[in-house]
Amino acid sequence: MPRFPRYLFIWLSCTATSVTAVLGTVQFVVGSTRHTPPVARSAPMVFDSPPAWLAQEPSPGPPSPTASASPSPSPTVTEAPTPSAPSSPPAKPSPAARTPSPKPRVDCENGGPGLHTVPSQGGKVTVRYGSRGVCLISAVPSRGFKATTAQTDDDTLTVTFSGSDHRSVITATIDPMAKASVRETSF
Repeated sequence: MPRFPRYLFIWLSCTATSVTAVLGTVQFVVGSTRHTPPVARSAPMVFDSPPAWLAQEPSPGPPSPTASASPSPSPTVTEAPTPSAPSSPPAKPSPAARTPSPKPRVDCENGGPGLHTVPSQGGKVTVRYGSRGVCLISAVPSRGFKATTAQTDDDTLTVTFSGSDHRSVITATIDPMAKASVRETSF
């Protein structure tokens, strides 16, 4: 092979190898430093507290007086009998006064499609769709927005991000199927 084509072939091979190595390195560096959104993870353990009406125990009364060792006799008090009022029949409890049975907890751990993040202009909401309900994991407002949440029923959750001139309303539901809708309003 003559000298010139051999040098040209060697030069082209070295150039192609170096360009490929540089492009691969640049792609690796750019790909590894790209900003990635935070990933929502479920908490490893949940500590349940009983409802307030179950947790309330009768508070201890004032401390009872203690006997002191005194040699003086204490006077005795006698109560005069009081006339008894005519007894009335006990009142029947009204049906509205019954204690409601505790509502079962929303089951977001078992079944259902799982964890989903829903972006909007006002912020991001992460929810967990369970077999019988929707649970809020996080609601992160964008700069200049504030978040409010409402859950009137176990199967529907509404998060509203409000700003000075914009509102984003995210509604997550499992009825009839798991879905999230975003409504953007500018004013």
